[in-house]
Amino acid sequence: MRKTTLAIALFGLTVAASAQEVAPPVITSPAVEGLPAMNFYSSIAANEMFDAVKVHAIFGKLEKELWGSPVTLRITHTLRPTAGGKAAGLLSAIWAGGTLGLLPAVTSNNFVVRYDVRVQGRDIATYTYERVFTRAVNIWKQDNTYGLGEDGLAWLKSTAQQFAGDVSNDAKVADLKREYAFYFGG
Repeated sequence: MRKTTLAIALFGLTVAASAQEVAPPVITSPAVEGLPAMNFYSSIAANEMFDAVKVHAIFGKLEKELWGSPVTLRITHTLRPTAGGKAAGLLSAIWAGGTLGLLPAVTSNNFVVRYDVRVQGRDIATYTYERVFTRAVNIWKQDNTYGLGEDGLAWLKSTAQQFAGDVSNDAKVADLKREYAFYFGG
């Protein structure tokens, strides 16, 4: 700060005043804990993945049916047979079919999960996690794990924790949070 003296001549009278220059106030927007309200979509285990993602503070405003929201979290998956999995899968499918399901079918797939944070239909953050799974599948047993097995479903849910950590440190997502805080408040 610096001190200045101001002299004003008014109708022949001189008045001296002393004033301190004060730096202009810095306007800051309130801190935003998480992302703005956003729509959720998952191509696999939608309820389980919603619950796994929603527990993280950054996704506190996540909703399943927030149609029209410009911000979306999209989770998609692919199963790619491994090189050995193609041959083993075909052979085990023939054995399983030939024994009317007494022998299980064996699959070996590269399971890829992709998380996209999208704004106005464009990806601003994309994270991909993958793992190889080999399973023996009984064609007569009902599967409540979406074809992933217990360990595959547990791994899928664990990617939500990893994604929340990764997206919390993403520069583009931080810019999105700041922009929403500036225009719409906390």
